[in-house]
Order: sequence, then structure tokens, then C-alpha cells
Amino acid sequence: MTAHTKTSPEVSLPELLSRHRDGYALEQGFYTSSDIYREDMERVFMSDWHFAGHISELREPGDFLLFEMMEESVIIARDGQGEIHALANVCRHRGSRVCLEQRGNARRFSCPYHAWTYNLDGSLFSARLMDAGLDRSALGLKPVPFEIFQGLIFVSFAQEPTSFDAARAELDHILAPFQLEKARIAHRESYPVKANWKLLVENYNECYHCAPAHPEYARAHPTHMDFDRMEPLNEAMIPRSEALGIPTDTVDRVGPLCPPGSVDYTVSRHSLYEGTDTGSEDGKQVAPLLGDIRGFDQAACDLYVGIFNPILIYNDHAVLYRFIPVDTQNSVQEIIWLVREDAEEGRDYDRERLTWLWDVTTKADKFIIEKNQQGVNSRYYEPGPLAGMEAFTKRFLDLYLERMGRKA
Repeated sequence: MTAHTKTSPEVSLPELLSRHRDGYALEQGFYTSSDIYREDMERVFMSDWHFAGHISELREPGDFLLFEMMEESVIIARDGQGEIHALANVCRHRGSRVCLEQRGNARRFSCPYHAWTYNLDGSLFSARLMDAGLDRSALGLKPVPFEIFQGLIFVSFAQEPTSFDAARAELDHILAPFQLEKARIAHRESYPVKANWKLLVENYNECYHCAPAHPEYARAHPTHMDFDRMEPLNEAMIPRSEALGIPTDTVDRVGPLCPPGSVDYTVSRHSLYEGTDTGSEDGKQVAPLLGDIRGFDQAACDLYVGIFNPILIYNDHAVLYRFIPVDTQNSVQEIIWLVREDAEEGRDYDRERLTWLWDVTTKADKFIIEKNQQGVNSRYYEPGPLAGMEAFTKRFLDLYLERMGRKA
């Protein structure tokens, strides 16, 4: 093998795009260049939707939470009339952060710098010692686009964000039995990963690595197998699901399949192994059944809303993933576990049993992804061909490259 000089971190985006080979991994500079990372943030992250919270966190008037990503901070609050608002956490006076607590309940938000005070809907309540002629109506906290889908709150920083209308029309009836809007967050966990954010997303989108890297996952999920071996299991699943009134529709609206102006979305149901009811250490129930679900069909739903929000829905709980960039070679993997809204820890579920599978799986992912980044940093790295089981990783890469400016 011929030695390759390590790619310059200042390599240009057009050059990297021109060198990409279809069906191969990305060029080194996509994972190592600070310039490319800045382009990623503007062209990809700021244009998509991001999971910010669940409506169960905003039950009462005055309840609020902060959603933070890179340099941006958003206050999400329920006002006295029950309406939810998403507001840029930037004072309209001289730009200070207004809200400093991650969550809580408040009558108003007061800037800690000069005490400008804002109502829960973002309107300016008072600006102390300012001229009486000040137009307060033009100085409220700026609204940030948000959507509530199945009880999940999503935020976008795009000037013209994509629509959820098509997703609701196609997905609402499929997801209805789970009643995610009547769930609540049981636990959140963050896993720092010393790797570029794209390596986290690529890894999540393929199960080519699952058999060697995730024996715990592979005990429950046959998705580590190729399509031909998986298909009979899925066919056998359908009557089990239908008997419980659980739809098995597959909807795929990502990239070129996505309706114009719509958020990308996809849902499918896949079989677990026979005798496996849910994602747990022993495959047995770990929490009360969600929504209207009447039993276990030994299956689970894969849901994507946007390209950064994968959600795995078992019959008794759901697992949400977030991919959070920190800098060129550091990211955070956040996992959120949902259970029924009336489920009580210690009575209805044990948190360690609930979180075991995806905690051990994510810790293993952290190890292999960090080793992946170390190899990508080498002067000997060059992009290799993707396997058939990496088809969804290829699709993510194609969508990423398109957003970065690659011509079809």
C-alpha cells in the first residue's frame, strides 16, 4: 500500500466533494478539518430539526426547560394560557443569556445583567430606567421555530424550517397505539465521544458492526443479519402485530423520497427474536406497556424525524438518541428513555433494568467510534468501500454531501 500524506485540515470543501467516490466512506478532511466542521454546523445542523424535550416536562403554566446546541440556547416555556413558546435565550438589550437554569418554573424571565424582564411568551415586561418612549413591543425575546410531534418537542434554527405536515399525515396513525404524547422521560444519559459527529451518525445507521461489537444487542435484535435472513422473521412478525392492533407499515421519506419542503421521516417495524419481548438484558418486560398496547408482538419500531433524531420504540418503553457536536473531534451521544406517564420508578420499573441494554451498547459504541476516529486521523487512512449492510450509512452520507453542496 502506498503511504498517503495526511490531509490538510484546511483542504477546501469543493476539493473534498470532487474526490468523493460513490459507495465509499468520506475523505479524511470531512472528519478532521475545522473549516469543514464550521460548514457542517451551518449547512447541516442549523438547517435540520433537533429533539429538545417532551411535553411532560412542561405540565404546568410557568414550566420551562433550556435546549442548548453549540452557541445557541433556547427557552421552551408554557405560558399562563397553556401555550408553549420557544424563545432565543438572548436579551434584547445587550445580548446576555436571560435564563440560566436548565429547567424549572417561573412567572417571568429576568436578565441577570441589567434586569430586563420578559413574560413567558417572550414579550418584554419591563426595561428598568429606560426612556419612556421605548417601543417595548419590538424588543421581546426572538421566537425560535419549534414543532410538537407525538409529544416530542423539536427545535430548528433554520430561517425557513421544513414542515411536519406530511409526517403527521403519514405517521400519526402508525404511532397512535404507543401514545408517546402520554409518556414521560425516565432517564437521560450523556456519553462524551472523542470523535467527529459524523462517525456517531454513521455508526448508528448500520448494523454491520453489531455482531462483533454488540453481543448484548444481537441477542435481542436480528437486525445485525443481512436482509435475506431478516425478511422471514419480519414476515412472521406481521400476524403477531396485527393481532395486537399494531401497524406494521413501512414509510420511507428521506432524501430524494422526501416530499418537497418536508422534514425527512421514516418508520418501520422489525422483528425481535422469538421469545424476546423488549430491549432488556433478559428480553423480558421492564416497564408498563405504552399507550394502548395490549401485549408483546416481539417487535420494535424504528422512527426517524429529521436525520438526527432516531427513536426506537419497544412496546414498553422508547429510546431516543441525540448526536451533539462539540468540536471537530469531540461529540456527545445523549440517550433519553421514555416510559408511560403514570409509571413510577421503584414500583413499575427499575431504572438500571430499563437502561441496561442501550447503556452497555452505547459504551461499546463509544469505544469503537473513538478507535475509528484515531484511524481516520492517520496518514495511512483512505476511504474504503461500504458493505451492503451499510446501505443506510450510505444514504446518510449521500444526504450529507448533498447538503454540503455536491451536485447530483
